[in-house]
Amino acid sequence: MIELQTFNKEQILSDPIFDQFKDEMTSFYDLEKGDKIVISVSGGGDSMALLFLMESLNEFELIVVHVNHHLRKDSDQDELLVRQICDSFEIIFYSTSLNPNEIEKGESVEQWARTKRYEYLNQIMKQTNSNWIMTAHHGNDQVETVLMNLSRQSGIAGLCGIGKQNGYVLRPFLGFTKRALTLFVERAQVPYREDSTNSNLSIPRNFIRHKIVKPWEKNVQNLVNSIKGSVDHFSEWKDALDFFIMEMILPKVKQSDNEFHIPLNLIETMPILVKIRLVQILLDRTNHEIWSKHQIKILKSFFHKEEIGNEHILPNGWKILRDRTSIIGKNMKEITKNVHMELLPNNPVDFNHYRYELLLDNQSELDSNQNQEWVDWSLLKNQKLEIRSWTDGDSFQPLGMEGHQKISDFLINEKVDRFSKESQAVMTANDEIIWVCGRRLADWVKLTKNTKETATLNRRQIII
Repeated sequence: MIELQTFNKEQILSDPIFDQFKDEMTSFYDLEKGDKIVISVSGGGDSMALLFLMESLNEFELIVVHVNHHLRKDSDQDELLVRQICDSFEIIFYSTSLNPNEIEKGESVEQWARTKRYEYLNQIMKQTNSNWIMTAHHGNDQVETVLMNLSRQSGIAGLCGIGKQNGYVLRPFLGFTKRALTLFVERAQVPYREDSTNSNLSIPRNFIRHKIVKPWEKNVQNLVNSIKGSVDHFSEWKDALDFFIMEMILPKVKQSDNEFHIPLNLIETMPILVKIRLVQILLDRTNHEIWSKHQIKILKSFFHKEEIGNEHILPNGWKILRDRTSIIGKNMKEITKNVHMELLPNNPVDFNHYRYELLLDNQSELDSNQNQEWVDWSLLKNQKLEIRSWTDGDSFQPLGMEGHQKISDFLINEKVDRFSKESQAVMTANDEIIWVCGRRLADWVKLTKNTKETATLNRRQIII
């Protein structure tokens, strides 16, 4: 057990870095005294400095999270140190262990570790009903990130680097240099563990740190602050662009959580950067994912190619399609296929972003839209009703028509776009189609003058 004999809180409170840290903390909007904050602590000097400063500040309820990536043989000692410090401070501590063997082929170790770390931080934040996540990223991290993003040609978002406050993620050290934090750790005698992998030059970030930033910093005074000024400048330009998009374009885009339609006549004459940024905003409003040069290049190519039916795969399981009048985006990751879901009276069923419901005894008024249909219940009540995706070879008799028609031909005649075709559901009764959901009822279940029992089929989009 570590005894904090050298820990002198008064020394920290009188340290020149403490007042600057207090000022940084007051700059976060919506942060209030007493808020519950999850702090990511690796055991290295930077994160331990953050933990000691936050504990000395004594204005918030702290929860410490440690992620053991098991990328070094001695990583367990990092976890032990953080755990013992938290015990000494009487701070709640959570930890998790990762398995490097789970890294997929072609995935960088750094990206894998970052993704897993934030997944766990978000998990604990929700589990503990915390308000914020806090990390120890500092000014030198910002310089390294911007240089890495420049090398990846990641666009204006990449030039903005790490945000000081991205949603509920706070980074109070971005105004501090690595040297300033190192000197503070020495003065305050903050215990920490050195990560030996930080000297591994095969890791791109380490190469930039040791071979570019450190020599550069020796020859250029206030390098970190100068880069920070440029980052702030780029952020202002990005904010201006995003404001234009959010105020002038986004209100005219039809969208839900899983789909969007951008009218072609809205964006035809706009610069390509505006189009790309619009798609980025539609796909990712909270995660602030930096797109690779490859993703941006392909998206540019998509917008330059004006051929109807042009299709492109986007990050996070999305696809976009150029239709006759619009650019359509759809989240294909959650599309369910090859699944049959039984529909019972008064028992809603969720399928492919829609909720389906069968109501009896005239429980709803007939509405003049294709998401609600009345049927002859006497023909259906003894049959098994199911919701499923349509398949090749499916056919039905559309309401008001003679003879059967293939579903594929029906959807073509209805000018249904390719993405909507992929997610199109049908309702069946003993395997016979009674409804191409949201589009056309089958003729054989319609109401007639002989109908004695009725039921209502409802479909409504799920808004999460």
